[in-house]
Amino acid sequence: MQLGEHEFEIGVRTYIMGILNVTPDSFSDGGRYNSIQSAVEHALRMQSEGADVIDVGGESTRPGHTEISAGEEVARVVPVIQALASKLKVPISVDTSKAEVARAAVAAGAGMINDVWGFRRDPRLAEVAAETGVGCCLMHNQTGTTYRQLMPEILETLKESLRIAAEAGVTKDQILLDPGIGFGKTVEQNVQVMQQLSELNSLGFPWLLGTSRKSMIGKTLNLPADERIAGTVATTVVGIQAGADFVRVHDVRENSQAARMTDRIIRRPSPHTALIALGSNLGSRLEYLQQALELLQRQTELQVTAVSPVYETDPVGYADQGKFLNAAARLETSLAPETLLQRLMEIEQQLQRRRDIHWGPRTIDLDILFYDQQRISSDDLEIPHPRLSERMFVVAPLHDIAPMWLHPQINVRVFELFEQLKLDLSVPSKYHEGLSAPAGK
Repeated sequence: MQLGEHEFEIGVRTYIMGILNVTPDSFSDGGRYNSIQSAVEHALRMQSEGADVIDVGGESTRPGHTEISAGEEVARVVPVIQALASKLKVPISVDTSKAEVARAAVAAGAGMINDVWGFRRDPRLAEVAAETGVGCCLMHNQTGTTYRQLMPEILETLKESLRIAAEAGVTKDQILLDPGIGFGKTVEQNVQVMQQLSELNSLGFPWLLGTSRKSMIGKTLNLPADERIAGTVATTVVGIQAGADFVRVHDVRENSQAARMTDRIIRRPSPHTALIALGSNLGSRLEYLQQALELLQRQTELQVTAVSPVYETDPVGYADQGKFLNAAARLETSLAPETLLQRLMEIEQQLQRRRDIHWGPRTIDLDILFYDQQRISSDDLEIPHPRLSERMFVVAPLHDIAPMWLHPQINVRVFELFEQLKLDLSVPSKYHEGLSAPAGK
């Protein structure tokens, strides 16, 4: 799923959407962030705590809220989005049900439209999404709380939103769904939806859970909004177990930690995703990198899905040798990590790799950087690669193809690691815009 400049790989981990209300009347934090400076500071704080998306809302959607005009909503959200666009490394979502607001927000830098009415109140929103190509979150909502059959009706309403989106030209990979906890439902109905969340998977789209600090939690635990973190975390874990790909929260740090722990226990991506580094500093360096990719693609159990630009860098460790060309590639594979390592070593041998000198010159060097979110330590294999966080020549090409990837050992995303290394190390120069990814099988 593409949001702004970032691709979100569904199924690999749970993504955190941080809530930024720039409204005076939000049920939870109304008025706290309705200046540009305070909004930017809070968004940057949420990004540092693990937010993968910042969702900016200019009109409260709490029960009994006072509706505002599109013009007033634009005046609230656009200046904030413009300020955030130049400072954030994660994409921005706009929480709105008005096409005029969405269009202005996208022009200001938003990469997603989050509509609590799922394109059913203002179908022109679907046209904005189709024309701009931004992502969209379509939520279930209704007036009143009367249902004949709760979950089947929620699914049918979401299907109606999907139909509106498809007719407008919105593509499947733009869409995220939301069952709408707290919208058009009683506390008991919200609990029932939580118990049946896995039924959302039948629609075949990624989905988001938004329970943060809501009355379902407050009334169950008899707590005010600002004391509902533990209850929210509990619902986050339940949602991930049911299949949620995104959670929308106020308290990013706590929910991000809960999501990472839950992901570690339950996520079993299939096929697996591996990120590998490629390097060469002997002979026809670029040709060796290309040959390695072609040999990888010939393996029946894997697919090369992305390749970075090629960077030229000085050697590390053993300095008396020529400059390296370095790149990174993303693979989808059914191979176990140990088997993948063996395949990489076989390709190195086919390309005349020699290991006479530690860190010495080589025709080809292939290393596994990440394998899903796994951590492996054995005599033969260590994942994540133990030195990648120190080496700009690895991180720079990795940043080109997987900036949102989470380093599971140090809990830092690749783009954050890139920014940290830039403070001490220069970014290597690009030697070539990119190798030719072999055609799919």
